[in-house]
Amino acid sequence: MRNKDKASSFTKDVHRNAVSDPVLDWENRQDFEDAERGLIVRPVDEAILDDAGNIVWHHHAFENCLCNEAPDTAHPSLWRHAQLNNIRGLFKVTDGVYQVRGESQANATFVETENGFIVVDVLTTVETARYALKLVQEHVADKPVLAAVYSHTHSDHFGGIKGMISEEDVESGRVRIIATEDFVDWVIKEQGLAAEGMPARGDYMFGENLPIGETGLIDNGLGQAIEGGTVTFITPTDLVGKSGNTFEVDGEVIECMYAPGEAPTGLHVYFPERKTMQVADNCYMCLANIYTIRGAFPRDASSWSDSIDRSLQFEDVDILVGGHNWPVFGRENVRAYLKQQRDAIKFLHDQTLRLMSHGYVPAEIANALELPPDLERAWSLRGYYGSIKHNVRGIYAYYLGWYDGNPATLDPLPPREQAGKIIEYMGGADAVMKRAQEDFDSGAYRWVVHILDQVVWAEPDNGEARELLARAHTQLGYQTENATWRNAYLSAAQELRHGLPEGSKNHRNMRDVMKGMDAVSLIGSMSIRLNGPKANGQSFTINWKVSGTDDECSTEVTNSVFHARPASDPEADATVTLSRELLSQLALGEAGEDELRNSEATIAGDERVVTRLFEMLDTFPLWFPISTHGKKAGEDEVFG
Repeated sequence: MRNKDKASSFTKDVHRNAVSDPVLDWENRQDFEDAERGLIVRPVDEAILDDAGNIVWHHHAFENCLCNEAPDTAHPSLWRHAQLNNIRGLFKVTDGVYQVRGESQANATFVETENGFIVVDVLTTVETARYALKLVQEHVADKPVLAAVYSHTHSDHFGGIKGMISEEDVESGRVRIIATEDFVDWVIKEQGLAAEGMPARGDYMFGENLPIGETGLIDNGLGQAIEGGTVTFITPTDLVGKSGNTFEVDGEVIECMYAPGEAPTGLHVYFPERKTMQVADNCYMCLANIYTIRGAFPRDASSWSDSIDRSLQFEDVDILVGGHNWPVFGRENVRAYLKQQRDAIKFLHDQTLRLMSHGYVPAEIANALELPPDLERAWSLRGYYGSIKHNVRGIYAYYLGWYDGNPATLDPLPPREQAGKIIEYMGGADAVMKRAQEDFDSGAYRWVVHILDQVVWAEPDNGEARELLARAHTQLGYQTENATWRNAYLSAAQELRHGLPEGSKNHRNMRDVMKGMDAVSLIGSMSIRLNGPKANGQSFTINWKVSGTDDECSTEVTNSVFHARPASDPEADATVTLSRELLSQLALGEAGEDELRNSEATIAGDERVVTRLFEMLDTFPLWFPISTHGKKAGEDEVFG
């Protein structure tokens, strides 16, 4: 550890105060008993590997770290939560119900029938899903998967599908896939344009470039990490509408309740014979994440709370399992837990709107609200994933958007220009640095990161400012109870010291998800890559046809806008016929004109318009500066 990165006396005080806080019942070991209950096998492999031998999921790296007592460099409450998430392997939940936990970001729940398994959520990638199924087949029963349920639209719950079943299984009718009727639409919206938020922001939130250890990544709240590997997709066969639906698979009854919440569409799944309910990601062992700092539209907190409330209608539930963390056992415990989760979300929703109606702005509300004492004491409502502060801002934005009503914030200067004026008013960077060091020495880290961020905006190459800012971010990372905030702070410190990561990115391969979309959805996702200034004065239409299918569409460039329409245009300037695989690569930016022309694709008509199109498309970087504020691609052109 760098000497400058040791926990400061102020950070140690935060931790000591947490340990002595009477709100937290440190002697209560119920969570550990529940997390360890029913363990069948804990794998001893060092890691889960892909076919090329690359690590997609770590075992020993986390265990070597988390076997110790909480260090000075991590909040003791977050460390406790990370240790709970590290209780991993194959578990028997109740007769006929099994879970694989801690072998992925998410959980896979298996319900055994006479001839196979029903699996609720199939993890994130093929590699971890295959590993989970192997555990079940080796230690429970060597049976196939007969049905899969996608609980909601986030890829850590559907992406591993081809690690458990094949498209042939589904097409033949041997395997059914159950999801909501609007599941595919939302997957396209979430994966097609933003792919679950800007990847660089996701890296910050989940600490994907941090080393695993006491001064780096220890957890992300829902699990330990996001795994690498290949994300896949198979279209659902059995759909659930807003009124719910009931299915029978190999004699097992599955009652599905439509339940939006953390995702815009989702399911709560009840197995009445087992008295077990799976509640997707609408409940987990930490505070709900109404806004995710990786970037997404805020979730509907009112609808989320209502989905949990409606789950209480299933009065004979004895066991509650979710897409993350560990189960709740016992009918009374289940009902108490659901009510707490419901009430925490509704409290934040209602109180944010109450204060908003008094004229308070987001920063004021975020720093004023606290959960009621009975809710604050619940370990399962601590802010390991969601936080009161960023949830409040999300709720405010859901109703009123980004603008706080104050005209002074209506049209601010761009951040680099604004920072330059602020630093000039304060007497220059040297004067700011002197005072910032004094504030750092007094433990005022929140202020230090704010004011030094202005210095770095104004002077991105100011090494002294970057180092002190990195040190302040590091202390905030050590202090916070929230895993995603810790990851973000420590990732900022890493970027400030070492710049952007180099080399390839160990990100999930989303190509298979894209391949499941129709041509107009695929090609339409390219619209955000059209460089408006480069397209000035251009106007042309191209037809796109998927080889060997009836799937075709057209695109038009006009007024510096890219339109996609679900039919060919008989007046198009050119027609491109290509494979779906190549079309998905073009949509993802993994291929361009060279790959198109070197493939078996054909171009009929005016080939020049195809060249012109690709000359207008931006290629997005794997990473972009978040904390160092170096110039972005085309910044001089964008801001003149």
